[in-house]
Amino acid sequence: MLDIEQLAARLNEHPDFMSSGKYFDGAIQLEIGNDRIWIKVFMGRVILATRQPPPFGYTFCIKGPLEHWRFAMAGKKNRLHEAVVTGRLKVEGNTIEYARISRAVYGLSEVMHAMAQADGQALGDLT
Repeated sequence: MLDIEQLAARLNEHPDFMSSGKYFDGAIQLEIGNDRIWIKVFMGRVILATRQPPPFGYTFCIKGPLEHWRFAMAGKKNRLHEAVVTGRLKVEGNTIEYARISRAVYGLSEVMHAMAQADGQALGDLT
């Protein structure tokens, strides 16, 4: 299972996440199959990460079936961008903010990919 406290700590040390999200005040939600991770970001820092999203929602959400997340995160190469461009994963909500902080999103996917690779976990174990 993905340690969301470790995810938050790693994001707060990732230079792309911090620099691209420097002027972002919002929430990123990940829907990995039926599982959800809600990440509140303020000025390039994760200030809350939870599996129980609050009722007021998110700024944008990246969602898709577990097998498509596995495509994006499995293997030696991080393929989140490819999964989104090909429609395997979908972005909902404020897509302008998603595009504006794309380096932060890439940093998020790099951290998730590294955690999966380092721990030898299948993506199903990440949720």
